[in-house]
Amino acid sequence: MKEFYTIGEVCKIFNIPASTLRYYDSIDLLSPWKSGENGYRYYSKAQFEIISMIGFMRSLGTPIRRLKKILSGNGPEGICTELKRNEKEIGERIAELELLKQKVALYEKNIAETCSSDEVTLETLPEMYMMSKSFGDRDELDVEEIIKVTRGSGNWADTAGIISTISVEDLLKGNFHSYEKYGYISELPCPVKNRYTEVLPRRLCACVTMRIRTVEHFEADEAYCRLMGFIKDKGLTPAGPAIERNILDICGSDPRNPTMFFRVYVPVK
Repeated sequence: MKEFYTIGEVCKIFNIPASTLRYYDSIDLLSPWKSGENGYRYYSKAQFEIISMIGFMRSLGTPIRRLKKILSGNGPEGICTELKRNEKEIGERIAELELLKQKVALYEKNIAETCSSDEVTLETLPEMYMMSKSFGDRDELDVEEIIKVTRGSGNWADTAGIISTISVEDLLKGNFHSYEKYGYISELPCPVKNRYTEVLPRRLCACVTMRIRTVEHFEADEAYCRLMGFIKDKGLTPAGPAIERNILDICGSDPRNPTMFFRVYVPVK
């Protein structure tokens, strides 16, 4: 193995552009070892480890200014501190990506279940987490409050479904447009606990899909009638409010007139 290498050779060995090496030279981060009689400048193989380390640290996102400080030190403390910092940040990013993966899988599952069939089904739903507020209360749970509550906590509301609830009393009376509460629901744990949040236990529910194409939600009446008829035919009774969950909106050719897909859950016993 020879001792000295041109800029072009170093670029090929480490797969970096010549402009990067010239930049490192211009800011005194890493300069060629010597200049030859032909005017060429050469890097020594003794610099290969530093070149490799700089490339690795830059791939982790370490800023140039911090790298210069690390390289000017006389011991391993600087690089060790930087590696520990990166290890912590990578762990946090992995956790964020794992959560994002969960959100994608749940979103895909809910869309598939909602858009594949109009049949009424009897299902055991998993534990769910709801943040809701009664209609008509002064301190309404608005978008700003949701943002404030979930900020810095994985943006829980991003993939939580917007919901409205209908009381058992109104369900039995056929009042399918008389809503009790509104808010958000998700299979993922809500990272905050306050007077708006509650945990819904794993329970048996009658479920139906609604495809809504009118502003007045006229299609809801037919879906709820089928749902309540199913509950009656099976000898069941509602054991809690209906949860009307918005799963997906498709704008189509008219953004002002979307097709809205809802999934309705009615706990039964």
